[in-house]
Amino acid sequence: MTPAATALELPTPVATPLLKTSNLWVKPEQGQRTGSVKYRMVYWKIRKAIQGHEIGARTRLVEVTSGSTGVALAYAGQLLGLKVEVHSYSTMAIEKRTRILGYGAELVVHPVTTSVEDLLDLVRQRVRAGGYWHLGQFDRSSTMASYEDLGRELLGQLHAENASPELFACPVGTGGLLQGVGAVLKAAFPRIRIVGVEPAAGEAIEGTRNTELCRLTNDPFDARFPDEIVRVRRPSTRVTLGGMTLGESASAAVEMAGRRERNSFVIVAPD
Repeated sequence: MTPAATALELPTPVATPLLKTSNLWVKPEQGQRTGSVKYRMVYWKIRKAIQGHEIGARTRLVEVTSGSTGVALAYAGQLLGLKVEVHSYSTMAIEKRTRILGYGAELVVHPVTTSVEDLLDLVRQRVRAGGYWHLGQFDRSSTMASYEDLGRELLGQLHAENASPELFACPVGTGGLLQGVGAVLKAAFPRIRIVGVEPAAGEAIEGTRNTELCRLTNDPFDARFPDEIVRVRRPSTRVTLGGMTLGESASAAVEMAGRRERNSFVIVAPD
């Protein structure tokens, strides 16, 4: 299996719909391959690495992830016939764990007392030893770039509906999605306000973090990028739109926007 042939075997991301409800435009990436927006990042980065001959037929793909990225990486590895190694915590959701293992990936579970930095150092050691390729979801520039296609897809849908939302709201995990899509929207709508949605202190919302309390060395999230950060409680229920039940982080963003009825929002629902 040559790198060139491999590049053709990953299916392109699905063009997800844009749904309108009340004062909100919502793009539900739950309908994306593997059920989350993370497939777009994994697809973009792997395709770029294959084209650059960084990945070959015997390369092992590796990443530190709490769930959705691991699912997308395991799925891609299975399609490409490549081994995948996912490092995560013992608190990983059973559903995500089951899917990662179901796609044939190796899941290495660590105690929650191990820092993200220590896990990333472990991955870097593997890469230095040879035979591994690191997805690098915590790299700011490449992760932002991996979501620009999504931003252009969303922008085209907004133009088709003659929509000019006042605010773009997005849950903050690594921060790449907010920044990548936000940069595209800001260029098209200079007055749009970028809103990062994070869990309040003491709250746990799957796929998000409080960037004041959980900072990383060389953090991919630039706290100066959003115009506003709103910290919210875990959603009381999961929101259903267009027959799809959104994930916790997206439901939290929709709940937040629903409390600000005087403003029009566009929201990317990660899962």
